[in-house]
Formats: sequence, structure tokens, C-alpha cells
Amino acid sequence: MKLILYSWNANNEQILADNLIKLGFEIVWFRRECKHYTRDMELAMELIPLIHAQGAEAVISFNYFPILSMICNTCQIPYYAWVYDCPHFTLYAKQIGLPCNHIGIFDREMVRRLQEDYGISTVRYLPLSVDVNRFDSVIRQASVEEKARFRCDISFVGSLYTNEHNYYDTLFEEEDAAIASGISRQCFAYHQDYLRQAVSNGSMDLHRIQERMEKQGLMLGEDYCAKAEDILLTAVLEKKVTVEERRILLTRLADLCAGNAADGDKMDSGTGSRPGGQYDFRLYTGSDTGGLPELDLFNHGMVDYHEQMPLVFAGSRINLNISLRSIHSGIPLRVLDIMACGGFVLSNWQPEIAENFEEGVEIVTFDSLEDCLDKAAYYLAHEEERTRIAARGQQKVQKAFSYQTGLERLLC
Repeated sequence: MKLILYSWNANNEQILADNLIKLGFEIVWFRRECKHYTRDMELAMELIPLIHAQGAEAVISFNYFPILSMICNTCQIPYYAWVYDCPHFTLYAKQIGLPCNHIGIFDREMVRRLQEDYGISTVRYLPLSVDVNRFDSVIRQASVEEKARFRCDISFVGSLYTNEHNYYDTLFEEEDAAIASGISRQCFAYHQDYLRQAVSNGSMDLHRIQERMEKQGLMLGEDYCAKAEDILLTAVLEKKVTVEERRILLTRLADLCAGNAADGDKMDSGTGSRPGGQYDFRLYTGSDTGGLPELDLFNHGMVDYHEQMPLVFAGSRINLNISLRSIHSGIPLRVLDIMACGGFVLSNWQPEIAENFEEGVEIVTFDSLEDCLDKAAYYLAHEEERTRIAARGQQKVQKAFSYQTGLERLLC
């Protein structure tokens, strides 16, 4: 079967292509920027002739592009999309229901809502995948000096969203007690969706908020069918919770590592861990931390996904995962990437993480701020146990989250 692989420079496109070839598919690359998700006619005028000239039987891409499904529907061939971003607003495009679509989404709760709330039948639940051998090759080939450069006690790789559109502060210039309460209540609470409850039970004036959203250009437009409450939650409220959780947790860790915390806040020496100020904590982010001096000291900048990130994950005694709150149930790619590199994962609790990995055996999760700090201290003090968990996590993802398994489910 000949597939056209649409490339938009997603991190794992070459890995996707290599694994498709291993499964016996012939790959034709189509590299072009998508200038408009639903109306890029220039892209259509290039891709349609390529499909016919190559005799392509399907198109595949990471993430969902409505214009590609329109093209595939016209050419009467399947379109396979594997979504790893969340939120991913093109899933609300009206083309989502076209019969050519076969869309795999890693967040089961998102799949459920699209199916039940929007009547979409072209989406299916599909966890993400990793290529353990690819990461292992990068780590093995790195020099001793390069590996040492990324060795530390605790690290976090990800955005703080400090230099992106702050829709929350724009929409709520004046303090809204109900909304502020919902944000505060949701922070570090992983077993209840208090924000959605607040939106659905009428405690927020959704009509007034929607008017503000429309003025700010937050509504997606006529090509989309998203409900106002879903945009409010994913683009504004859940993002705000993510920003606050990452800022608070990372700041606490930074304080502990710098030895600036009050005695009562230091990691518990009763676990056998070292006192505050003796940990090497590193933040790898492209976010502007100039306004966060307590974190700026620990910011080592961005790392390259393919060549440097694996060394961070392999060299960090503890790798933090602080999930985007728009991921309601799924396993974030960061968790699988860390495990694939042989790294130890300390993550917030997530339903599908709990279902797929054994707590304390393959992964360690926390369900509060203090629980995270306590477990970080414990596992820094218990090296053999931490190393054993990391090894078992790597074995699990190699067996259960391979690209072969994922692609067979997507393309079946």
C-alpha cells in the first residue's frame, strides 16, 4: 500500500515513516506548510495531482488537518490522522465527520465527548507510541561529556506558557469570584473536574463570557462547530490551571534546591534524603522566565527533541511530568518518551496512566503538591528502587506502546 505522508515538521515524522516502511508500506513525502486548516486551496492544488500521479491509496499525518480530509474525500481515499496534541481545535472542524476520516486520539475522554456530545463517528481511541530503539541509539552514541552535561537530580522539560496569549487575564480583567474559586479548587486536584462542573451548573455567566470571547476572537468561526463552553474550558480555564500548577510546583522545587524554603517546607530528612539546597534541579523551557526570578536561575533553555531530550530523560534521576489540564484522561507523550529513554517518571495522577502502569513498579504518581514533594525526596534517597522502577517502565513501553502496535490499530 502506498501512503502519502504529510509533513509539517512534527517531531516524530521520520520515526513514523520508518515504522510504516517496516510494516511494508511505501511512503511518499509531501512537505508543505498548511496556510489555512480548512481553506488552503494552494495545498489542495498540489496534493491532488500528487495523489493521482503516485497512485496513492491513502494520506497519513500526525494531528488532524481538515483540508487533507476534504482532499481525500474528493479523491475517494482514506485519511489517517494520529492526534498527539491536546487541545487540538481542528477536531471541531465541520469536516471531522467526512467518511474518509480515520482519526486516532490519545485522550479517551476527548474521544467520548466528540462521539457523545457532537455525534462524531470517525474518531477512535488510540494511545501514543514510542520507539525505544531510536532513543536508545541516541543515548548510546552520545559522548561521556555530553551525557554528563545533562545529568541532574530533578528536571522538567516543557512550556510554562508565560509568553503565549494569556486569554484568562484578558477575559477576566476584573476578579470573578466564581471563576477564581474554580481555578484554585482545580489546581492539584486530579480526580474531579471542578471546572466543567462550574461551567455546566450555571455558576458562571457563560453568555457574558462568550460575548467577551467573541470580541477577543477566541471563537473558531463558521468552519467549526465547537461549543462555547468547550472553547472556554480548553483555551482559557484549563490553560490557566496548567500555568498555575507548573509555576507553583516548579517554584517549590526551585526553593528547595536553592535552600531558600522555610524549614517546614524542606524535603523530609526523615526519608534519608539530603536537605534543601543540595539538589540539582533543572528547567528546560523556551518560556520567558524573566518575570519568575525564582525559576530563571534554573532555566537551561530548550533542548532538541531528537538529540538532547533523550539525554535529559536518561540523565535525570527524577523526570517530572505536569500534564496539560486539557488532557483529561490520556497518557501524555512526555511520559512515554521519558520511559523510552530509561528515565524515572514522577507524574501527576491521570486515569489512563493508572490503568496502564503499575504504581510504584513502573511509574510513580502524585495527587497533590505535597505528595509530589514527598515522593521526590523519597526516590532521591532510594536509588535502587528508583532505578528498578525506571527499568520496568522502559520494558513496559517497549512492549505495549510500540509504533507497530499503534499503527496496526490506526490502519486496521
